[in-house]
Formats: sequence, structure tokens, C-alpha cells
Amino acid sequence: MPKRPLQKLQAALVARRYYLENQTKSEIADKLGISRFKVARLIETALKEGIVHIEIRDQSELNTELAERLREVYGLKVALVLDGPDLPSTSLIEPLGLLVADFLEETLTDGQLLGLSWGRTLAAAAKAVSNLPKVDVVQAAGSPARLDLSQNPTELVHRFARAAGGQAYPLFGPMWVEDPGLIDKLRAEPSIADAMSRYDKIDALVVGVGSWRPQESCLCSGFPEDWRREALKHNVLADICATLIDPEGRAVPSPLDTAGLCLSTEQLRRIPERIVAGGGLEKVDAIRAVLKGGWVTTMITDSSVARRLVEEARS
Repeated sequence: MPKRPLQKLQAALVARRYYLENQTKSEIADKLGISRFKVARLIETALKEGIVHIEIRDQSELNTELAERLREVYGLKVALVLDGPDLPSTSLIEPLGLLVADFLEETLTDGQLLGLSWGRTLAAAAKAVSNLPKVDVVQAAGSPARLDLSQNPTELVHRFARAAGGQAYPLFGPMWVEDPGLIDKLRAEPSIADAMSRYDKIDALVVGVGSWRPQESCLCSGFPEDWRREALKHNVLADICATLIDPEGRAVPSPLDTAGLCLSTEQLRRIPERIVAGGGLEKVDAIRAVLKGGWVTTMITDSSVARRLVEEARS
């Protein structure tokens, strides 16, 4: 015979109404003629005695525990971590792109301005988006040299804008020019000026991470040789959009500051939501630098990168 059978009966009754019928504690108290405090104690008893068993089913594709540790270590607003085995960057393009698309569909709101850079992960996200809120989309930089056509930022901006039913603001021009006299003329071109005038109004920016050691960056591979040598001499390790970053997370001055058609470092810093996506152990040093510098508010990566960074912080 169970001890305190009446209490267990009441606990089961209260728990059923609270957890299954979604009644509030006040509603339960009124219907049963007891106090809200007794309802709370009975719910606690139901948990303690095993009358109620709560099971949290983690999302199979996400490692929520590792994501929370990464978020805490780097003071992020959000961290999303793909679970699974260690994979190279090339094998993570599609799943990370899908996660970016899902995150944007869930978190953007009507009327916002979305900034977009380029890259393989963002190209995968552009293919995956289908039901974005009604946002406008602006290209955050011109097209880098030697960029594959499938990653072209102008095309990505139009794809995202179509999915959102919003206005596209492409930037029809190269990301940089080496002629100092030409850059001012390009910036004055009406469509380019229109797009760049919106940079201070961007609500959320989505970018990939470029790695300079090892080289997994279209900026590193596309820079003029003297620009690249100078950047490497200043220990550039990563890039996001047009900002070059050293191992300590500091911005490194570059010719893009004066000769680029792109979002400036200062404008990047002021954007409220900066969503950075990248994964694979080849990029762990670059991602660490970006996180250390506080360039990220939301990090979307994989478990191999997150685990390495969390373990380093712990040790």
C-alpha cells in the first residue's frame, strides 16, 4: 500500500491538468478549491515521486549542450552547432547552408534590411530559403576576384530577395579596384551609391568566414600579390566580408579601406545582428579569431570546431 495515497492522487490530478491540459496554477487552484502554493507543491511532489517524467529530446542534428557552452565562452547571443563526426569544410557547406536558411526564416522580421556577402555556405543557404519574412536585401560588397559564379553575391542577393518578396539592392561592380581615381567614380554611380547608402541601416548581416592559414578564402586567393603579402606580413588570419582580422581578433588595415566597394569595418561593427557561418577544422583558427574579436553575435558552425574552441577555453 503506497504511503500518503491522497497526496499522490492529488499530485497526479494536478500534474495531468498542468502538463497535459495546459491549465495554469491559478485555474487548477480555483477548480480544486486549494491554494496556488499547494498546487505548486503538488507539482513538485509529482516530479520528485516519479509520477511525472520529463524527457528532453535534443534535436538530432544539433548539439545544444555544446552550443550553449560555446555561447557562454564567447558571450554570443546565439550559437548553433551541427552535431556529427569531424568533417572537412567542403562536406559542411550544404548542412550549414540549410541551418543558415532555417535560422533566417525563424528570426528575421518583416521590414528589416538584410545584408549579404558571398561564399559557398551562403550559396547553399540561398538555394534552401523558401519562406523568408518580407525583408529587403542589400549586397554588402562587390564581387571579389576569381569568385565562382555560383557564389556571386549579386545573384545571392536576388535569390534571397525573391524568397522574401522584398527589394534587392545589388552592387554591380568589383569588390576593389587598384586605380585610386576609379574608385570614386564607381562609388558615385547611381545604383552603387544607392546600395552603399543603405549600409548604416542594415539590421542583420550574414557572412562566411575566410581562412588565410590554411588558405580557405577568396580574398586571400584573389588579392593582388602585393596586397596579399602585406596582409600576411601583418599576420592576417581571417576575413569576414571586407574586414581582415589577426589572431587576437583585431582588425588589420588593408587597401579595401580606401579602394573597396564594400561595407567598412566601422559599419560592420555597428550592425546589431552579425550572423557568421563556417565550419571544419581547417577553419578553426580563423573562427577563433573572429570570435575573440567580438565580430559575431550569432555563430553557426559544426561540433568539431565548437568542441575544439570550448576545450581550449576550459584548459
